[in-house]
Amino acid sequence: MESPEEQLERFIISSKEIIGNEGVKEIEHFFNHREYEMAFEGLLIELTTIGKYPKVFNFSDWKMLGERYHLDKEAVFAVDIWEKFIEWGKSY
Repeated sequence: MESPEEQLERFIISSKEIIGNEGVKEIEHFFNHREYEMAFEGLLIELTTIGKYPKVFNFSDWKMLGERYHLDKEAVFAVDIWEKFIEWGKSY
């Protein structure tokens, strides 16, 4: 079974081709420093801002990971990211 960190890494890799280089660098910075919640929140901010989805996207997997990282309760960068994420995910 895949760990949350492995799942996050897979989500980041699958999103690289649709988000900008600068966004990828920031997300990878947090991931490489084991700030997984911040990496995932950054990934969500990037994707909800551009309104695109990775080729392989399962909203329930993404939502479970967000809940695992408590983004439904607390965010660091954008206080409204969970609401934006839910709206974005349901629009897929």
